[in-house]
Amino acid sequence: MSAADRRWLVEWQPPATARLLLVCLPHAGSGAFQFRRWQQLAGPGIAVAAVQLPGRENRWGEEPVTGTEEVVRELVPVLAARLDLPYLVFGHSMGALLGYELARALGTGYGSWPVALVASACRAPDAQGEPTGAAAMSDGELVAELAADGAVPAYVAANEKLVPVVARPLRADLTLCDRYRPPATETVLPCPVHAWRGRDDLAVTDEHAGQWRSWSAEPADVRRFDGGHLYHLDRPDEVVDALRRLGERALTGVGE
Repeated sequence: MSAADRRWLVEWQPPATARLLLVCLPHAGSGAFQFRRWQQLAGPGIAVAAVQLPGRENRWGEEPVTGTEEVVRELVPVLAARLDLPYLVFGHSMGALLGYELARALGTGYGSWPVALVASACRAPDAQGEPTGAAAMSDGELVAELAADGAVPAYVAANEKLVPVVARPLRADLTLCDRYRPPATETVLPCPVHAWRGRDDLAVTDEHAGQWRSWSAEPADVRRFDGGHLYHLDRPDEVVDALRRLGERALTGVGE
C-alpha cells in the first residue's frame, strides 16, 4: 500500500493468519484511531482496517471533505486494492452511510460485495431526517447540542480548548450528512445488513434501525447494546466479539 493509500486506510499489524478484513468507518467528527484496540480484540482471524478521513488525527493538516461522492471516489480504489480477503463493513452513525455507499460502489464497480454490512447507530439511507442546521451554529453551540444528544462525549463540550478542535471535522461531516441523498436507483445489497444500536439512543430507535431491512436482499436484524449513541466506544470488547462471531458465520455461509 502506498503512502497516499495509507492516509485513507489505517491498519495495526494485521495478522498473517487473517481470513477476514473488517473495514471500520467512524462517526461524524471522529477518526480511525478509536479502532486501534479492535485489532487486538479481534484475534488472529481478522485484520482490522479503519478509514481515516481528511482533517482529523494524522490528517489534521488536510481540509475535511463535505461530500459522500468525494469520499467514495478517493477511497474505493484504495479498498479495492486491499481486498485480498472477504470483508465485513462496520460503520457507526455517519460511517454507516459511508459504509453502505462504499459497499455499493465496490459491489457494482468491482464485483466485490461484503459478507455483511453492520449499520451501527444510523437511520436507513432514505430516512435520515431533518438537516442538522450545523452551518448556523457556533462551535460551542454545535458541540454542546451534540453532547446533549449523546453524540459527543460530555467532557469534550466542557473543554474550551477541545471544542474548536472537534468542531472543525464535525461541522464538515454534518454538512456531508445534510447533503447526502440516497441513490436514485435503490441498490439493495446482496448481503445481510445488521442494524445495531444503543438501548438508550433516542436518535436511532428500533423503528429507525429496522428500516435498513429494505436495503438488504438477505435477512437483516436489529441488535441492541447497553449504552447510548456511542455505545461502541464504551463496550468495545462486546462489540468486537459480536463482529468476530458475525464474521465467522458469514465465512461459513460462503463455504469457507
